[in-house]
Amino acid sequence: MINIDESIELKFLHGLPVELYGLNISSPIIKEIIKVGYSSYNKALSSLLLDKNNITELKNLDQTNLELIIYFFERDPSFKEAFSLGIKLMFDESVSASLNEYSISLKIGEVNITEEMLFSIQQVVKFANKVSDKTEEEEFNPANSKAEEFIRKIMGDRAKKPQKKPVSNFHSLVSSLAWKHDLRILEGNLSIYQFYDGYYRLENINHYNNIMTGIYSGNIDSTKIKIQENNWVKIIT
Repeated sequence: MINIDESIELKFLHGLPVELYGLNISSPIIKEIIKVGYSSYNKALSSLLLDKNNITELKNLDQTNLELIIYFFERDPSFKEAFSLGIKLMFDESVSASLNEYSISLKIGEVNITEEMLFSIQQVVKFANKVSDKTEEEEFNPANSKAEEFIRKIMGDRAKKPQKKPVSNFHSLVSSLAWKHDLRILEGNLSIYQFYDGYYRLENINHYNNIMTGIYSGNIDSTKIKIQENNWVKIIT
């Protein structure tokens, strides 16, 4: 099990890959995501982060996450396509799997993946793509919102649930950040980690500025605010 520490944070912040089990995990560049399509990126991310405990139809099965990934990879062309794309985007590697009555295997590049390795890889991929473990109702969160929908489709469940109209999407986030702060963002050279880190950091700075404006104008009681917890450089989780 890997510990996401400051060295990993700094590598992704500076656009560097993180080495794990002989594999280099990168945060994909916005330009690359646009080329493959944001929907395809989301499906790829969802397939890489498959966790049966988060999916109603799978959580009571005896199979492990690795076994389920291999099963879907071998049996469902759409999952195989999405998973292969995810491996290409995050690792720049090819992927292969085998499934028979005697053994199963999943190989990324030349590395055989175990269940323990898969868990650590998923933790780093989550972090590299700024995917939260919890999805708040109004939060725009890649992967989490699509995972169950994607697995339902794979398993043949075509029941449609009414979908809430989103208040934001990837286009609106990129456009807003670019037009407000730096049009060079539209060139697409930031990684998805850098983009979301910048988005959340600027959100935090605006929050801090609003608090200070409220204090100076007398609309906020400074004795009820923990100033040290509301500053530009606070750690964002």
